[in-house]
Amino acid sequence: MSSRALCRTTGFLLLVCVGAFAQTSAKVETVFDEGKNLRTTKLGPVRLAGDSERYHNLDFTLIAEYPGNTKQKPEQISFDLVSVVKARRLNTDLYVVFVIDGREVHFGSNRSAIRNPVPGRLWIGERMTFSIPYDDFVKMTSAQKLAIKMGSITFDFDDKAKNALTNFLAQ
Repeated sequence: MSSRALCRTTGFLLLVCVGAFAQTSAKVETVFDEGKNLRTTKLGPVRLAGDSERYHNLDFTLIAEYPGNTKQKPEQISFDLVSVVKARRLNTDLYVVFVIDGREVHFGSNRSAIRNPVPGRLWIGERMTFSIPYDDFVKMTSAQKLAIKMGSITFDFDDKAKNALTNFLAQ
């Protein structure tokens, strides 16, 4: 019996399944590694966009690391952007910029492919990790309008995504 069929048959399971399928707000987790004397703060994943013409979904995760167990201002924030592309191949010439209050800002990134991100579909995924200087990240959190432009497609941050950035910064 499929999980969806189980959801229909039992009221309790319905609540559990709805909770599992619903997008929950992302949590900020902080971990201290005593051996490395390194504190890592992580947020995500946060859904930036759902199904569109070219993309199945687009999520981001934030990571900051710094030495010691006391909160410090990190030098940079790692912004991991994971997309599932409705195609068999990635666009090797894809140019990605952040649009902060109408101004396009490019950050260096590393890109890698994710094979078979959706079982049964001939799609491909991609992980892009952007290194964002802390001061630029602060500007992003206070922007009135924030978006990511991937080639000719622009994805706007909704209030939930912008609040996630602000909450991450507060941790």
